[in-house]
Amino acid sequence: MEIILNREDFSNAIKIVEKITSQKALQPILSNILIETISSDKIKFCATDLNLAINFKIPAQVITQGSITLSAKKLSELVSRLSSTEINLATVEDTDNVKIKSGKTEFVLIGLPSIEFPQVIENVSDEDFKIVVLNKNEFSKAIKQVIFAVSQQETQGVLTGVCFNIKNNILELATTDGNRLTRVQKEISTSVEDLINFIVPAKTLAEVQRISSLVDDENITLKIQDNKIIFEFANLIFQSRLIEGSYPKYQQLIPVNNDKKVIVDRCELVNSIERVSVMVNDRTNVVRFNFKQNQLEIMADTPDAGRSKDYIDIEYDFDEILTAFNYKYVLDALKNMEAKKVEIEISDTLAAAIFKPQDEKDNYICLIMPVKVQ
Repeated sequence: MEIILNREDFSNAIKIVEKITSQKALQPILSNILIETISSDKIKFCATDLNLAINFKIPAQVITQGSITLSAKKLSELVSRLSSTEINLATVEDTDNVKIKSGKTEFVLIGLPSIEFPQVIENVSDEDFKIVVLNKNEFSKAIKQVIFAVSQQETQGVLTGVCFNIKNNILELATTDGNRLTRVQKEISTSVEDLINFIVPAKTLAEVQRISSLVDDENITLKIQDNKIIFEFANLIFQSRLIEGSYPKYQQLIPVNNDKKVIVDRCELVNSIERVSVMVNDRTNVVRFNFKQNQLEIMADTPDAGRSKDYIDIEYDFDEILTAFNYKYVLDALKNMEAKKVEIEISDTLAAAIFKPQDEKDNYICLIMPVKVQ
């Protein structure tokens, strides 16, 4: 195999696929990137850790067809140090070595034969998939709005992923870790008659966000089949396993009788919580919120350090309510909203509170359970 390619294209391809390699795998080839010619002017870069897999196509001048796998780590280090805009990559005859030339610089890398590389992404007809086309930026925003609330405990299975519900022209994403719940609903161009329900690992969606920021495509296509999902762009395919199991019926957890509404400036609330949290107990992270007539009193204390208190103006015209939350949960919710004003729906001291943007069209909420304070 011999190819000539642009250094920027080469660097971008490695940047996109290298994160999917496995550096600690028992199979050394899983830490390698497969480079393979697919036509006279195009090659593909592939990587997998057996749970995730990625194929990315880039233009290149193909002199001789072929394929090889090379260390992702070494390729990344190598390409970052090259100065010439053109790179020549050629396999050394009767070996698994590859000679890489760029200007006056030359490297020889020891590779592994491509026949050993696992073919995780199979060629399957679109007829075997449920297909949904989404706007890339809107989808990335939806992921950001919910992914922070997934459980970090691997033993919690389905709660380590994001629940997808797609029906008619509505995409709904939801996450919960047992202490908080996030849900966002977005209108999409694809209309789905029968409900599509599945759970995607949070790690997968974090990679989708990263990859989305590196490609120019306007849309992303989701292809769902049994226990796997494919995220497809014009020149890129990213495949992941789905999490098997049933997600909790989170819709039933969202209160409908929170009759007391608070309107507050989002940035002011964030700044106030961050000021008060200096005196929070690091073991509990509890901050008390006292909702009064058009005023919110925010308090924290630590027995051996001291206490803090802050006041901000709000729109509130109901009875006084004193409640408490893990302040980190509140900040996570607020920092993943873009609205100037936030609406908080509460009913009493020990009831779950709903935080949502006031002036955004997205149907987005974050439910946070209160903490009982003695």
